[in-house]
Formats: sequence, C-alpha cells, structure tokens
Amino acid sequence: MSDRAVTTDALPAKTDAGPPPPSPGEHRRPFVKRVALSAWFWPTAFAALAVGWGIGSPEMWHDELVTVDVATRSTRQIIGMLANVDAVHGTYYLFMHGWTTLFGTSPAAVRLPSALAMILATVCVALVGRRVFGQTAGVAAGFVFALVPTVTRFGQETRSYAFVVLAAAAATLFLLRGLERPGWLRWAAYVLAVAGIGLVNVVALTLLLGHGVAVLVHCWRERRWWSLLWFTLAAAAGAGIAAPVILRGMKQAGRQISWIPDSAPWIVWEQALGSTLLAVAVTALAVVGILTHLRRDVAARTVMAAVIAVLPLPVILLASTGDINYFFSKYLLFLVPAWAVLAGAGIAALRRPPLVAATLVVIAALSVPGQLALRDEFSHGWYTYPQARAFAPLSYSEAARVIEAGYQPGDGLVAGGPWWWMHEPGVRYYLPADVSPRNVFQQRSAVQRDELFGSDCADPARCLRDEPRLWVLLPTITDAPLTGLPKKQAAALTGRYDVVSVTHVTGLTVALLQRRG
Repeated sequence: MSDRAVTTDALPAKTDAGPPPPSPGEHRRPFVKRVALSAWFWPTAFAALAVGWGIGSPEMWHDELVTVDVATRSTRQIIGMLANVDAVHGTYYLFMHGWTTLFGTSPAAVRLPSALAMILATVCVALVGRRVFGQTAGVAAGFVFALVPTVTRFGQETRSYAFVVLAAAAATLFLLRGLERPGWLRWAAYVLAVAGIGLVNVVALTLLLGHGVAVLVHCWRERRWWSLLWFTLAAAAGAGIAAPVILRGMKQAGRQISWIPDSAPWIVWEQALGSTLLAVAVTALAVVGILTHLRRDVAARTVMAAVIAVLPLPVILLASTGDINYFFSKYLLFLVPAWAVLAGAGIAALRRPPLVAATLVVIAALSVPGQLALRDEFSHGWYTYPQARAFAPLSYSEAARVIEAGYQPGDGLVAGGPWWWMHEPGVRYYLPADVSPRNVFQQRSAVQRDELFGSDCADPARCLRDEPRLWVLLPTITDAPLTGLPKKQAAALTGRYDVVSVTHVTGLTVALLQRRG
C-alpha cells in the first residue's frame, strides 16, 4: 500500500496486483473513452438501472412511513423527538427534512437519496476491488455488488441503510488511499467517512476493527508504522464526531431494538444478501478469491481485504449474546461491499474473459428470484426474505382509496391497534390533502409528544364531538370492528353509532360508522 508498492507492482496480466501504472498513451485518450474503460463505469451504470427500476412502485411500509412522518416535522420538532427516541437515525431524519422540503414526499422522491447512495457505493466497491486485486476484479466486484438483491432493495427504501453501505465502502476506499500515500486530505476524507458510519449505524463501526488489523498488516509488511498513528487519530476523530449520536443511541437501544429475534448466523447472512443461492455463491467466490491471491505478491493486501470483510461478523455475534441482538440482516449490510470485493477477486482468478463473463451471468441468474421478489408490491415489509414474512403485508393505499371514495366533510377517524403498524400515518400518506378526518380519540399527537406516536383520551366519550360518521381503521381482518378497539373506546361508540359497512383490504379493515338519530 506504500508508494513503493504501487510503483513496483507488476502488470495485472502477470500478478493482478492492484492498480497498474497508466500506459504512456492513456492520458491522451478522450475523456469519454477513459471513463468507459474505467473499472467503475459499467457496474455503476448497471447499478443505476437496477436501483432505479420501479423505485416508486412498492407500497410504503412501516419504517418508511416513520421516516416521512419525522422528516416532515420542523427541525425543532425533530430534535425534540430525538431526545426521546430514534437518535441513531437523527442525522438521516434531518437530511430527509431538507430533502422533502425541496423535492416532496412521493415514494420515488423520498427513495431517491438511498438510490443515489447505493450507486455511489458501487463506484467505491469497484475502485476498492481494482486497488487491491486489479482491473478485472474491480469490474467484477462492482457487478457482484450491484446484483445483490438487497443492494437494490435497500437502494429503494426511505431509511438510512444505503447511506451506511456508502459510508462503509467509502471508508475502506479512503483507508487504502491513505495507506498508499499518507496526507492530511486523504485521512480527512477517512475521518468524514467514519463519522458518517457512526452517525447512521453504530453497529457498522465494527468495521474499524477490520480496518485496524488491516493497517497493522500493512505496517508490518512495509516496516513503516506512521500509518498506524494516522489511522488511530483519524478513526478516533471520526468516532468522536459521531459520539453524541452513539451515546444517545446506546441509551435508547433497549427500547428500539430489543424486539429483534435470535436467528442462526447463516439464516441472517442469507437475509443480508437477499438470496440463499447468491449467499452461497458470493461466500464461495470470496473463499476462492482469498485462497488464490494468498499465493501471489498481493498476499498482504488479500489478508487486509479478508479481515475487513470477516472480522466484524464474529464481533457482532459475540456482542449479541446479551439481552439485545445486533446480528440482524439489515445491520450487516455494511459488509456487503467488502464481500463483493472478495467475490470479485474470486471471479478474476478465472483470468480468461469468457469465464469471467460466464460467471457474472450465473451470478445474475441466481439473483433474479430475489430481485423479483424484493420488487413486489409489498416487498419492502419482507425484510426476512428469502425466509417467510415476519408479518402479513398491509396496503395503506387500498384503505386510503376506500376512505377517499366514501369521505364526507366532518367525518372522523378511529385508529385501533398498536401504533407501530403505522396504519393511520400510512393511510393519511395516501389520502389527498383535502381528505383529512380528525382522529377523534387522540388527545396529543406524536409531534406534540416529541414521540413516534400520539396519546389517546383517558375518557373517550368526552372526546367525541358528535361527528355524523366515523371511519374505523384496524391493522387486522375482522367483521366486528369495534372489538378491535380498547374497551372504553368501543363502549363510547356502541352507545352512539351503528356499523354501516365493513371493508377488508390487504391486511387492514376499514369500517364506516353512522351516528344514530
């Protein structure tokens, strides 16, 4: 990784040992041609098409609705809420607040930042692969990354996971650049990338353990230890920037992620890649990439790449032996870039272009079932794919169409069931602005409480204002809608209203109540 290593590496055709020196005529090529021949261009172009395909089509789901709900609050209101909950997503919420102010809250608009983050992450993956294993490996790594179903899936989700992936991929790229030619600008870029990781996902900071071991390997190989000091200072500075978010997030962890169930490590890995067969293929290719390159003069760099990809996994698994499980598929997405690089090295070991191309075609074929499943109408709630769904899908848009079709001015709304299904915000998201029934039993809204959910009246009967009609919304299928409400609310309605219609949509019940007399 030193200047000496870069300038004395043999050509990739002989050793595949990292980025080759430019040929004498390379700088005289037209800019467009240089870009087209770069390791990152074609994988990134493919990633842009894959992530952009149908970006606005899937139904918004619980987590995305939380993002929209929080992002559309004022900055003061967002900061007030972060003191109580979701501090780990605070940076993302504030960014999305500015984004939605400029571009609106349509599904495509709010998902576009994640798409752009995954596209940029593809650039980083290809450049890392080229830097460590050569041009062919860089191109292959970029394509492998773009073909992983969860890359396009979370590149279309209004949450911060794509930003975590980008920050992790960029941090590894900046680390390699800093080790090759130390300088404050290069290490400053690494500081910002590390800070970005900490600001959007604390678990992903385990990547620094792999980075640290990689730096030790590099320093031992080069017999230069200044890079260790550079790394230590940069990593500490990056973590220090994110420290307020990290500390607040740790205090809120028990409330926010204590629900995550334990799963077998391989099951979680399948979910992290969005495909059983692809998980097998990527893992096998990564092993091939490590073993074949250990026998070359890039052995040290191969070890560095391997520890970056592998070391965080046992650390996160060990940390999950307590009351909180951090070994969760969405929390492991930050490792996909590193594994794609190793898989790219495995493909590059085939050397012959037809074999390389054929292997990428096989990877593409293996990804098709996952790509299709994770673009389904209700795919965004299927974060456990390829295993069974964790819950039945909910169609807020269908429920909204039912209410919109029958709405009359003065109608009220009653939302029963746990708030975390986000059925009321979800239906309101899909309703037009002029259809806004009052939540008759809500005493204080989520915004007023600096929370993710509101609070109901202690005495429901006193909160009614003699609305002529009420819409009852439940996150379940039932023909007796009042039984799905708290007893006091059901009693207040039973004495004044009759159920005149019950409509079932996907996962939800919409009932219309008419006031007696």
